[in-house]
Amino acid sequence: RDEVDIYREISKILEQKRVNLGMSKRQLGKLAGITPVYLREVLRGERKPSVIILISLCSALNFKPSDLFIHLESKNKI
Repeated sequence: RDEVDIYREISKILEQKRVNLGMSKRQLGKLAGITPVYLREVLRGERKPSVIILISLCSALNFKPSDLFIHLESKNKI
């Protein structure tokens, strides 16, 4: 599987969850405990977030990390 493609898909999922919740990027960054620059890079698919960062983002978005991976699997990304 293409690693870049996986991170792009992760960024799409997280960004869509953020938009659906009506949450600003600033709010998401504060809740997840990450800087605005780092968050922007993750949401653009430019940064490879660690598992801890993914867990923090999912938690801030009220989204189970396991659901993130289930979604990736359903799109044949993993």
